Amino acid sequence: MILKHSWAVTIGYMVLISILSHIPQKDIPESITSGPDNTDLLFHFVEYSVLGFLLFGSITSDESLTFHPFYSSLLIGISFAILDEFHQSFVPGRHMSSIDMIFDSLGILFGTFICPRIASNSF
Repeated sequence: MILKHSWAVTIGYMVLISILSHIPQKDIPESITSGPDNTDLLFHFVEYSVLGFLLFGSITSDESLTFHPFYSSLLIGISFAILDEFHQSFVPGRHMSSIDMIFDSLGILFGTFICPRIASNSF
C-alpha cells in the first residue's frame, strides 16, 4: 500500500511536533521562551490548528476510510496532543501541562472546523 501524499504530510507534521517536543528546556533558544506571557499558548493553538486542518484533509481525501472526518480528526488530534504532553514529562526541563492540552485541543477543533470551509472556497 502506498501512503497518499496528504497522509505523508500529516504524519510528517506529527513527527515534527514530536521532535520539537523532545528538545530539553535548556536547549530552547531564549528568544522563544522570553516573549510576552502566554505566547507559548498561541504557539500551541496555531501548531495544533495546522494539525487539525491536515488531519481533516487527509481523512476526507482517503476514500478507503469510512470514519466521520470531523470526529475522527478531533479524536486523533486530541489524543496526539495528550500523548505529546505526556511525552514532554520525560524530557529534561519540560513538563506536562493541562493548559497546553486545552490550547492544543482548541487548535485541533479550530483547524478541523476551518478546513472544509477553506477547501470549499478554493475550488
